[in-house]
Amino acid sequence: MRPSAPLFDALAAAYDEHFAVPHRAAYDELAWERVVAVLPKEPGLVVDAGCGVGRWAERLIDRGHRVIGIEPAMAMAQAARERNPGDQFTLVEGRMEDVELEAQADVVMAMGSLQYTHDPEAAIARLASWTRPGGTVLVLVDSLVALAIELLRAGKQEEALERLRTHEGVWQTDGQSADLHLLHRERLEAAFTTAGLEDVSSHGLLVGASIDGRDQLARDLKEDPEARLASERELMAFSQVADLGKQLLVEGRIP
Repeated sequence: MRPSAPLFDALAAAYDEHFAVPHRAAYDELAWERVVAVLPKEPGLVVDAGCGVGRWAERLIDRGHRVIGIEPAMAMAQAARERNPGDQFTLVEGRMEDVELEAQADVVMAMGSLQYTHDPEAAIARLASWTRPGGTVLVLVDSLVALAIELLRAGKQEEALERLRTHEGVWQTDGQSADLHLLHRERLEAAFTTAGLEDVSSHGLLVGASIDGRDQLARDLKEDPEARLASERELMAFSQVADLGKQLLVEGRIP
């Protein structure tokens, strides 16, 4: 697999703007709500594997938590370091597959980063090993099923079939390309269970993108964002449609 670090280094300077696009801002908000729901009531420790420029680390620190951020892309790591000064934030530069952590965290998350690892199942096992008993692991990935539907809607049947056959994709932006795993609910839930996690649940973020198409979703988010987000929150409660979400969020608890 082509590594993702060069692509994310190219995005680092304008990464906040990257999430100003309506559908990204929407799934970012929905994913954040899931994280907040599992955070400890008292200040705790969160591991953010693939922390990027530290957008989420900043939010977590503002809520009183300590954060260990793991980031392999040098420009992203530098931006995170500049954004989150102080002893509440510890930055570990490297890939989540390689770094060694001794801390047992209340929450361990990989929000948009797991799909770029060489072995997602092994990475999930590592995330679980950093989580204390009673703690939660969350991962957010692009959905294989939703991407296939989007490609079919665009008349790209051969590409859709290729993605479904290989479970592999490519992200191209700013002249850079990175390979990624395209994951689905069954595979992720199985990996969580194998890693010893319990109470595993899946949530589709922006299921409406598969039903109405991205353009209609974007129009709805612009015209009446609260109504559209309220509808999406209702759909998130049903794991049966999780794979239809543009993003797929899976969480589980260490017994």
